[in-house]
Amino acid sequence: MIKKLLRTLNPLHKLEKQRRAFIKRGDVPLSVRRYFETPLPNSNTPLSELNFVVLDFETTGLDPAEDTILSCGMIEINNHVLSLSTASHCYLLTHQGVKPETAVINHILPENLTGGLDQAQFTEKLLITLRNKVVVVHGATIEKRFLETLLGLPEGVHLPVIWIDTLVLESSLYVNKHNFNVDYRLFKIRERKLLPPYLAHNALADVVATGELLLVLMQEIFPQGDATLNQLYTRSTPGG
Repeated sequence: MIKKLLRTLNPLHKLEKQRRAFIKRGDVPLSVRRYFETPLPNSNTPLSELNFVVLDFETTGLDPAEDTILSCGMIEINNHVLSLSTASHCYLLTHQGVKPETAVINHILPENLTGGLDQAQFTEKLLITLRNKVVVVHGATIEKRFLETLLGLPEGVHLPVIWIDTLVLESSLYVNKHNFNVDYRLFKIRERKLLPPYLAHNALADVVATGELLLVLMQEIFPQGDATLNQLYTRSTPGG
């Protein structure tokens, strides 16, 4: 009875139930549903046996209802190795144009978007890469919201994706638990971990930087060796 209750409360068990409901929905595009037909990995799967993909979007703003994705970076982590051969970066065609205020930050100009992918091409590329992967981000809100808007999901319907958030992992460390003045920006966390500087606000550079940070955090959080998916996911869930 207790084991059954604990299993029901397990966040990965809840996510698997969400996945099964998701693929049965009639208001989610079939082109999206078919990428989520495979059951999620077992919660006891060692991290070394999982396939991770680090994801980063550069956008024209923070509101997916008003703004758009300009570029995307992705890179995979397999067996605790950040695989540079899997790194990819693409620009997206947009009719919205580039906002001057964001161009100052991410240095993406209209000419960069020439020859970029259209929405259908980008969506297909993205879903193929994310399929059957654990998705790693730094500050998951942007990627989650823009991805769900891009895929045309109904309001309140969320993708059955295992998100690992390096920002939340860092905040979960005991040294940060009761310190409300910690700077959780990616470059600041990397400075504290003595990781080298990188080109911030470039989607490709950001995914490499985030992937490196994840590997450092996993070593710091689980110094005794390989942990399980459930341990990492619970730690990466706000309040976990």
